[in-house]
Amino acid sequence: MIDVKHVVPLTLLVQACVSLAVASVSWAWMGEVAGMSAMLGGAAAVVPNGFLAARLLTPSRDLSAQGMMRAAWLGEIGKLLLTALLFGVIFGFVRPIEPLAVFVGFIAAQLVVFAALPFGGGVGAQGTMTKS
Repeated sequence: MIDVKHVVPLTLLVQACVSLAVASVSWAWMGEVAGMSAMLGGAAAVVPNGFLAARLLTPSRDLSAQGMMRAAWLGEIGKLLLTALLFGVIFGFVRPIEPLAVFVGFIAAQLVVFAALPFGGGVGAQGTMTKS
C-alpha cells in the first residue's frame, strides 16, 4: 500500500524537479529569458498545488465527510485563485518574458500529477492508496 501522505509531497518534489529540468533545457536551447520564463511557469503550477496539498493533508477538527469535502473545495478554489494571481504577476510584471516557455513549464509540471496516478488505485478507508 502507498500512503497518500508520502505520495503528495513526492509529487510536489517531482513537479519542482521537472520544472527545473524544463527551465534548464529552455535556458540551454533558447536562452536565459526562456529558461527563467519556464521556471516561473513551473512555479505557477507547483505553488498552488502545494497550497491544495496543505489544505488536504492538514488535520482538521471536522473529520466528517462534509468537513473533508469543504476542505477540498476551499483548497481547490484557493489553488485556482493562486494560479490566476501568479499568472497575472508573471505576465503583468516580469519583463522580458517568453510566453511559450511559461506555458511549457506550467504544463510540464501539471503533467506530473497524471504520471503519479498509476501509483495508486484510489484512496482506501484509512486514507492510503491501494495498489491496483
